[in-house]
Amino acid sequence: PSDTPPPPPPSATPTATSTPGPYEHVIRAGDTCIGIVYEYGHLDLAVIGVMEDLNNMRDCGSLPGPGNVILVPRPTATPTPFGMDLTQTVIATNAPPMITLEAGASFSVQKYTVQADDTLSSVAILHDSSLRQICELNPLPDGLNCGGCEWQSENCCCPNPPLLSQGQEINVPAPPPTATPTPTLTGSETPTATPTHDAPWPVYPAAGSEVIGPVRLAWLTVGLLSDDEHYLVLVTDETTGTTFNAATRQLSFEIPSDYLLVDGQAHTFAWQVVVVRLGEDGFFYPSGQALPESRFTWLGWE
Repeated sequence: PSDTPPPPPPSATPTATSTPGPYEHVIRAGDTCIGIVYEYGHLDLAVIGVMEDLNNMRDCGSLPGPGNVILVPRPTATPTPFGMDLTQTVIATNAPPMITLEAGASFSVQKYTVQADDTLSSVAILHDSSLRQICELNPLPDGLNCGGCEWQSENCCCPNPPLLSQGQEINVPAPPPTATPTPTLTGSETPTATPTHDAPWPVYPAAGSEVIGPVRLAWLTVGLLSDDEHYLVLVTDETTGTTFNAATRQLSFEIPSDYLLVDGQAHTFAWQVVVVRLGEDGFFYPSGQALPESRFTWLGWE
């Protein structure tokens, strides 16, 4: 008879680990929902709806006053695709000798003067940057004290961000220069305007959301605008068929109360933003792309 192998040792019983709860954020002057979720590492603004449910808020656009505490969901880690680390290793080790595998920073730095109610997250959003990058560009002793930040990613997480003072000068990334190719002219070309900006990304109100009270539309910056460029906001009340537009150089626009009609029914609004250039003839001409219209429902004033 053959020997019977001894049974394997018993496997250890895995110990359950508790799932950490949401962050507790203390409201500061100038805080916005977009800035808060960005500060805690969220890039998908659908989390605003989750935060509203978590704090029993009907509209995240109306935050409680400074000093109040709200709960912010923790960002979900995105797993690395299987084999991605091996793929990157193969690419790096097989790169031709003339390719530099480690590139330095591909941006220049400029000075920014802190405005009233600026926060670390609002400055990062304004300059298409990240919380971590702003901190790294402003080291101590003369820069920002980011000791309250624990970086797990470029924007996560900084529950105790440095305080900014109005008039303070800090380093921020400068917008990249726009490459201007020099074409070979044949003399028979027809001049056409070429969009130079990406489409502004609408962030509030979120698509499909319901809003009560005043409505402030907000979108992400496309970078530095030239002196003759503006954001053109196109709004349609699909319930009444009323349309209007407005030009601004800010990153938000409040719908005038005259267009928010109280008639006992909900109104569906469609809106989009595009960068335009003001011509010498006084007309606006597209200077960028536009995303499809975003829609929300206005339920009234209260």
